[in-house]
Amino acid sequence: MCSRLVIRDLSAAQDRTARLRLSGELHRDTVQGLCDQVVMVLSGGGRRSVVVDVSSVTWCDNASLFTLLGIHRALQSTGGGLRLVAGSRPTDRTPGTHGEAPAPDRRAARPRP
Repeated sequence: MCSRLVIRDLSAAQDRTARLRLSGELHRDTVQGLCDQVVMVLSGGGRRSVVVDVSSVTWCDNASLFTLLGIHRALQSTGGGLRLVAGSRPTDRTPGTHGEAPAPDRRAARPRP
């Protein structure tokens, strides 16, 4: 399995919500990079929420799904949250499909260039 995940920060300086776009494989070897990026985009800017476009994710294992859920719950405890948009086939099996966190919202995706 290729261990390639590209994470693009699409946030504008004035945005109150951080915006990330993922492409590639999200699994145990790449998910730490996502965690690190979430911490970076939320550090020192007053942001508490992250919108993640997962439309280009080609693989997502269970550990990564539960990591996304953990990030969501941690951000909720600070008054924020994590929202997945433009789901892909691998991310459509998120824990949200079992009532724990929001499943990817295909309608909300309006990625910026």
